[in-house]
Amino acid sequence: MSNHFTKEGLELRQRQIKAQEEKVRAIGKEAGEEAGMNCDWHDNFGYEDAKRRLEMESTTLQKMREEITGAQILTIQEQSERVAIGVTVELTVDGESKVFTIGAYGESDPNNGLISYNTPLARGLLKMEAGDTKSLNIGGKTVKVEIEEIYPPSYRYYDSIKKLISTSGQRV
Repeated sequence: MSNHFTKEGLELRQRQIKAQEEKVRAIGKEAGEEAGMNCDWHDNFGYEDAKRRLEMESTTLQKMREEITGAQILTIQEQSERVAIGVTVELTVDGESKVFTIGAYGESDPNNGLISYNTPLARGLLKMEAGDTKSLNIGGKTVKVEIEEIYPPSYRYYDSIKKLISTSGQRV
């Protein structure tokens, strides 16, 4: 299954991969230094810790590389007829009002209302129209959602992505 990225989202992910590669190299160097000239890794906490972190960060790097394998670049459509990547949705979830902007793969900033299309909520909302009601299973719980209003990408999406990209260096 390939992931759907915007051009900006793919560039962001590629920068994050480069940063992760540098992190892995630095930890690898640290592991070598901890082993020392005699390659003393037996009962060496510093070496064992660096080796553990190297394995963990290398696994993360591999997953990041797999995410962009076969990536499909999509163009955001300026529309507000149905829920799609780029739109902002006003909805009620079990009677509580919420607002979310749907992002492409990796475009997620939940604290600012930006969720990726591959989250359980966004997947359930895709292709719905204003006035549509549906029951969704979110985190093992069934919730009733109703689409109140759909706004085009120019409403909030582009600003959310600019903010995400500008702060991404702080989160990598």
